Amino acid sequence: MSIKKGKTVNIKWIGVTSVLFGILLVANNSNEILRQAVILPGSVAESAVAADCRPDELVEEDLSLKECELMVSNIQIMLASSPSWFRPITICLYILGLVSALFSLVFGMRFVNSPESARRSLYVSFVLLVGIDLLIFATTSATGPLLRSIYLWPTLIWFFIHLVLLVAVVSYNSESKREVN
Repeated sequence: MSIKKGKTVNIKWIGVTSVLFGILLVANNSNEILRQAVILPGSVAESAVAADCRPDELVEEDLSLKECELMVSNIQIMLASSPSWFRPITICLYILGLVSALFSLVFGMRFVNSPESARRSLYVSFVLLVGIDLLIFATTSATGPLLRSIYLWPTLIWFFIHLVLLVAVVSYNSESKREVN
């Protein structure tokens, strides 16, 4: 069925998009929480010990010796660039982001079926996500250049995604009909 002039378009895409990005953000924040929980100060990687890149593991993982050494260097960068306050603050922010992402996912599903009942809840979840993105941006901006290079761009991308979805929820009006040209 094609859309012809004079037909109305339902803009429940906001809910579908909220669900999609909610799933992606849950995965992203879960990975970040796991990264912060696993890469701990005082670990072997921080002590500048040579990478334990055994030949049998390199073959099993299909890695070169240089790739293995670079993976250890990435962990050392994270540890060397992280001030002592960074890890606990980011864990808290990513946990809050995870909960807010779950809310946006649930309310996005609800928005598809009944936009009026889910609109306010979806609005609140996107306001929280935009605020959390700004806090993560501010926290990351106060670290060194190596850590900023890891976190700033993904944080900015999430900020703009959440901001656009927030604007879409705010501007959604179920009373109006949109004409297709």
